[in-house]
This record gives sequence, C-alpha cells and structure tokens, in this order.
Amino acid sequence: MILFLKLALRNVFRYRKRTVITFVAISLGLGMMAIGLSMYKGVDRQAIGNIINSQTSHIKIFARDYFQKKDKYPLEINIEGADRIIKRLKEIKNIQAAEERILFRASIISGMDELPCIGIGLDPKNSEPVFNIPSSLKEGQFLSPDDRKILIGRGLAADLNLKVGDMCVIRMFSSTEEFAWNAYDLEIKGIVQTENPQVNIQTIFIPLQLAREGLSLEGKSTEIAIRLTDRNALSRAKKEIKDSIKEYLEGGLEVLSFEELASDFIQMTQFRRRIQAIFPFIMLLIATLGIINTMLMAVMERYKEIGMLSAMGMRKKEILGLFLLEGVYIGFMGSLTGCLLGGLGGLYLEKNGWNLGGLGSEISNVIASVYPIKDVFYADMTCGILFFTLIFGTFVSVLSSLYPAYRAVQINPVKALRHI
Repeated sequence: MILFLKLALRNVFRYRKRTVITFVAISLGLGMMAIGLSMYKGVDRQAIGNIINSQTSHIKIFARDYFQKKDKYPLEINIEGADRIIKRLKEIKNIQAAEERILFRASIISGMDELPCIGIGLDPKNSEPVFNIPSSLKEGQFLSPDDRKILIGRGLAADLNLKVGDMCVIRMFSSTEEFAWNAYDLEIKGIVQTENPQVNIQTIFIPLQLAREGLSLEGKSTEIAIRLTDRNALSRAKKEIKDSIKEYLEGGLEVLSFEELASDFIQMTQFRRRIQAIFPFIMLLIATLGIINTMLMAVMERYKEIGMLSAMGMRKKEILGLFLLEGVYIGFMGSLTGCLLGGLGGLYLEKNGWNLGGLGSEISNVIASVYPIKDVFYADMTCGILFFTLIFGTFVSVLSSLYPAYRAVQINPVKALRHI
C-alpha cells in the first residue's frame, strides 16, 4: 500500500506544469466558493440582526388580527393596559426588557416639501434595552417622556434638508380610511442612523404620550416589543410568555416571534440559498474538467507504461486504484490550498467587510431596499464552511478520476507494448 501511495505521488509530479495548472484552478475555484458561502452566511446574520435591533425585537405582542393588516397600520386594533402585561412579563427570567409602542402613518412637512413616513411612538424610558435607537443617535439628544419633539432618520432628514433644532410639521393619520389626521409643529431633537437603511429613510420617532395624544389612543398601544437575554431560547421564551399572559391571549392578543414578523425576508433568504447552490456546481464543473483533462492526458502519455504494468501482473483494480489515488492527491492538495485561500479571504471580509460604496449610490440603494444593511457587508467564516470545502473538493476529485481510471484499465497490454 505504501508503494502505491509513493508511486501515485510520483506520477502526480511527473508532469508538473499540467498538474500545477489543475491545482491552481481547483484552489482558486474552491477558495472563491468558501468566500462566497461565508459572505452569504454573514449577510444573512447581519440582516436578521439589524431587523431585530431596529424593527421587530425578538418577540412582539399584538391585538389579534393586527399583524395580518399591519401594512395599513390599523390603529383601531390595539392593546389596552399594556403596562400590566409588561409587569407580568418582567417575571420571566429570559426577558431582558419590554416596551409598548404605537406605529402609525405620518408625513413630515418642511416648507413646501412633504414626504410620507412611518411614525413610531416609543417609551423613552424603556426603549434602549429593546431596540438600538438610543445608541444609533448621531446628532442631538434622545427623547424624554414629556418632550414635544421628534427624532428623525438621517436619510429622511437629508431628503428634506433638516437638521437638529429645525421646526417641521408632523401630520399624524389616525384613520387612513376616513383620512383623519392631526398636525403638530415639532422641533427636531436628534437625528438617528441605524444599521438598517430602511429605518433611516422613512421613520420618525416621537414620545409615546405625544403619539397617544395625536392619535386619540389614550392608554393604548399597537404592540409590545420584547427583548430576550438569550435568542437561542426563543421557542421556550415564547411558550413562557403565552403561559404567563394566558388570560390576555384569550381576551384577544397574540404572540409572534421575529421569525414570523420577518417571514417575508426569511423566505427570501431561503429561496436565495437554493440559488446559491450554483456555486458548488460551478466549482464542480471547473474541478471536473481540470482533473479529467489532466488524468486523460496522463493515460495517453503512459499508454505503454500501463501495458507493461499489466503484463508484469498488476491487476486492473490496482491500476484503477493507482489513478484514483493520483486524483485524490491533486484534489486534496488543491482543496486544502483552497481552504487556506478562502479562510484568509473570509476572515478579512469578516473583520473589514465589503463596502458597497464603490458600486455607486444607485446600486447601493437598490441593494439596501432588499437587504436591511447599511453600506458594509460582513462575512461569517466558520470551520463548517472550510470543512465542507475540503470534503467537497476531494470528493469531486475522486469522482472526476473515475472515467480516466476506467479508460486506463481497458488498455490491452499486448497492443500497449507494441505502441511507439
């Protein structure tokens, strides 16, 4: 067996130029595949994190039927006495914080310009643990409970050329069907820039009490957002919440996790994962063609040698094994180098990311409309990706060597020995 291993290794390096070309093609192909898989994984994790931190939190409680009509912001479907529910929720160990909020349709007017936006009435005392809005404040100050001021997303502020201290008119729509609204002259207290560009370009934040006043929802909220200490225990936490507020659920509330709240985006990523399977197939094609070409050339150039080995008593299965071993050597070394290249590239992108600014603002805006990520995409290189790359590359190499090895064992030793 050791003799076979040595013989196969020697044969691999007999034609160094051809072997090196095949080796480089496999290495680069598998390295790019590993980087691509790590980018997909990192972007998914980053996007879900941004959605949780700025939009859904881990779990939300709604009045029944609100979520099905959420795009219309139905204020008539609301929660009354949310503070009692929050007090009950604080008894659950895995809950870090909870906040009642009101989401509503609005528009912001500055001079002759008016833009539609989404308004969020938040509880300034409890917002920080649940969402990252306070920590995303780039200019000005955060809200106080009794403020009659607003925070505005940086993208929205830029569109209207607004800055901290400017006055604007906020039109708050309490009923979209009857087109009922209230308008307030409010000062901009701060400008927010989250990692989610969709929030930055379309959202304003006002104190919860002011939202209740403007929307005639005294003592009411449209949702309760809940932050967990351990996201991995999501299912258990959801069950504990349901058990804790069972009587409220029977009274017309429902509990939804971020997986349900962001189901459209999650379904899109699942569909994209099916499409991303094209990467391994492309690498499969590159590796297969390279190895088959290398091995077939070896068979042709060693035609007489193979005949001599057969004549000396080497069995067909031993010749078959010899060529398969050569394919394993090429594939394993190429895959190992591919893992090294992919690992280094993935770790670099995990630390520094890929800045979309170089693609131009228009392309960046299109990407931002699909992925809730601002400017920089980060990879997530794992040992699992590198292990898959190594096994995949080696397996493909063995598979690609089967046909050339089969051709080698079909050589007639008598004809081969006559071959010049």
